[in-house]
Amino acid sequence: MSDGMQKLFLAGAVVMALVFVKLMYDMTRSMERMTGHVATMAQDVRSMQENMRSMNGAMQRMERSINGLGRVFNQGSEQLQQMNPAGIMQQMWPGGGQRSR
Repeated sequence: MSDGMQKLFLAGAVVMALVFVKLMYDMTRSMERMTGHVATMAQDVRSMQENMRSMNGAMQRMERSINGLGRVFNQGSEQLQQMNPAGIMQQMWPGGGQRSR
């Protein structure tokens, strides 16, 4: 190999080595950023899981409240039926609901 050819080959090898070093540097920075993004995402997922547990508890409490209101409504309805509202209304009219002749 001639001296000029060796210098050209050496210059090409140096350029390729520098390109490889730059590529490795860029990949390392990208991996660092990606690791940071993944850590942030993991924290967001944990936060979402906690929010879902909290919402689930709130929904269960609301369901119990609604069921309780339904029972109260049913009890009130049964009591109203037992009281015979028509009879109460007749008693409230003057004359006690008796017909005049």
